[in-house]
Amino acid sequence: MKLSAIVILSVFFLTQIISAQNESQDKIILTDTLSEVVITTLLRPEKITRAPASIQVLTAKDFDRFAGSNTGELISTLQGVEFTRYGVNGITFNARGLNSAFNNKILQIVDGRISTSSLSGGLPVFNNGSTIKDDIQQMEIVLGPQTALYGPNAHNGVFNTITKDPRLHSGTSVSLSAGNQYQFSGRLRHAQKINDHWAWKVTGEYATGQEFNFIDSVYVNASAKGIPEHYVNFDFRHIRGEAHIYYNIDPKTEIIVSSGTSSHDFIQVTGSGRNQMKGLTYSFLQARFKSRHFYANVYNTWGSLGKSHTISAYTQIFSMRTQPGPLFLPPDEAEQVALSAARFKEKSRRFNADFQYHNNFSKAGLFLVAGLDFENAHPNTTDGTTLVGNANDISVSQIGAVLQLEKKLLKSMRMIGTVRYDNNDNFKNLVAPKLTLVKDLGEGNIRFGWAKAYALPSILNQYTSLRDFFFGNGGSGISYIPNNSQVNDPESIRNTQPLKPEEVNTWEYGIKGKPAQNLWVDANAYYGTSKNFITPPLPLGGRALSLDGIALTHNPNFAGTENNGTLQGANFFTFFNYGKAKVYGLDVGVNYTISASVELALKYSWLNAEFDENDANNDGVKGPNEKSINAPNHRGVAMLMVKDLCKEHLALSFGARMVQKYDFYSGSQVGSEEGAGARTPPNNFNYGPLGGFSTFDFSADYRWSKRVSLNFNITNLFNTKQIEFLGAPSIRRLAMASIKITD
Repeated sequence: MKLSAIVILSVFFLTQIISAQNESQDKIILTDTLSEVVITTLLRPEKITRAPASIQVLTAKDFDRFAGSNTGELISTLQGVEFTRYGVNGITFNARGLNSAFNNKILQIVDGRISTSSLSGGLPVFNNGSTIKDDIQQMEIVLGPQTALYGPNAHNGVFNTITKDPRLHSGTSVSLSAGNQYQFSGRLRHAQKINDHWAWKVTGEYATGQEFNFIDSVYVNASAKGIPEHYVNFDFRHIRGEAHIYYNIDPKTEIIVSSGTSSHDFIQVTGSGRNQMKGLTYSFLQARFKSRHFYANVYNTWGSLGKSHTISAYTQIFSMRTQPGPLFLPPDEAEQVALSAARFKEKSRRFNADFQYHNNFSKAGLFLVAGLDFENAHPNTTDGTTLVGNANDISVSQIGAVLQLEKKLLKSMRMIGTVRYDNNDNFKNLVAPKLTLVKDLGEGNIRFGWAKAYALPSILNQYTSLRDFFFGNGGSGISYIPNNSQVNDPESIRNTQPLKPEEVNTWEYGIKGKPAQNLWVDANAYYGTSKNFITPPLPLGGRALSLDGIALTHNPNFAGTENNGTLQGANFFTFFNYGKAKVYGLDVGVNYTISASVELALKYSWLNAEFDENDANNDGVKGPNEKSINAPNHRGVAMLMVKDLCKEHLALSFGARMVQKYDFYSGSQVGSEEGAGARTPPNNFNYGPLGGFSTFDFSADYRWSKRVSLNFNITNLFNTKQIEFLGAPSIRRLAMASIKITD
């Protein structure tokens, strides 16, 4: 859309909003609902209608109407969010393209705590945290670059979850959910206000189910035919719980101490195949202090991979050891050898502390936020198999500072400026500014702004060492001998270019408000440049010697041969930065109140990108991994909500979701139109492009009494073929029913 067209549209839209507001001050249900929603996108409470960002909110009512326990399913109803599902249990999300099987560009926060995994992958925990859905007050989804406010890795957005305050939401609730694929969830929440000073709450959940029966192909070597994955356990299980104590020193000063833990078994899809996660655990301990002008937050997060293993390696080793030859073992012995070799071990922890001062200088029309924060990542606190070196060898610290000013201007305008500075042990002097101009329109606004953000390479990106052929590329990089070089000649040694943070600069234009009495519109257009993308693991010809000065060993199968002192046929895998892209898109949401009990919501997202081609690993090929947006150009959601049926006891919802077909490249996992139904070494089997479907959902919420509620949800009502991720089954029809009893 040309700039002139945007300006004309904005003027028309602004005129319509002002006219509608002048013509009638009558309240409608939609407006009342929106005006009740309070968010914290400016690090302080604020109505969503005033928020200077692209933000959506899932409230406690949304979670109460949902029958399941995997709250990630509700993300599929939001505009601008790229929701993908790779199983009954497996859900991931992204925003604004450039997705991968290991994506750490979305920052997850729960009650002020970064809940992204403390393990080396640094991934969002998705459905593997310790918070249960019955304790969620609301989830705020802020899209776009948010590093300036929230810190590194708030690259494409922030998912901010706020749990219920026991002083406001006391009592006991018990919930049971059950559905097909043997799904079951039992949840308990008890909260009590003891007196004006003390309150507490405890929560817990036990959830189980079974994934769709899907066996992927595994390849022993580049020329071999695929063999089925060996012994895949399709059962999944989640156990989680939290405890919180609240103490009020006075009405405006409080201390909150919280802890939680969770344990999980499930199948995880990665860029090189699937993992059997067994005994994966997360836990935290947190203390917060809040007063009128000050906020302090200190917490420690732990993670363990338990007895998890890679299914592909497990299958490959078992197959090789049960073949006739010198390595032959009986199946029982081969099973143990394969399981031991394919297992990866890691126990890691992360410490965070942040301090914030905020004040409203009302006479000057100025609101100020200033903050300091510190983080120390300490992976591999015990001898593991995923990272280089020994236990406690790696420790990465980071200190950051943020300053934000909001100034009221003339004619209901505001200017919000934010700047953040971070100094990481491995990445120095990172600056992320953000500037937004807002024109308030009563219930709505028009905004225009620019922001810069970055996503740091994860510890896994920097320090991986898996099976002696897959390494990270951090610190000073990897020293290696290229193929066709003299092995004993020091002049032959080369160094990889170590990873840099991914970076995005984005211009945004947004508008939200009421162009008509019963109509609410929220639209956001963006244009940005992204660079230093981190590739999936790519091959590099040569023999690796050291990573950031730490000596490496090399798998004999990948070490190559020496012919008269010349290295031939060696290779290893690592990560690289590559290229630059112009990324632009549009997200539009429309809510129309047809009557007091009927509402229609339509949401649409368009995304595109232009790449500067780049040969990241210098192999002479500019492959699709280096120029794929990995997201559909077009996505859409439609929802019809009917409430107050059966004497105001019943509410129904009908939904439709459309995802355009698109190609996806993530390391050895490829799903594309070209080559569908075949395998191109070293890639895994290509099941074809992702998306290309329209599915329909239905839900019902029945309030039996003030204490008892019943829910029913069904997704993919007509059992449409729905493949959303690489190396994953089609998502068939899923149904879930629940009952919740409160005292």
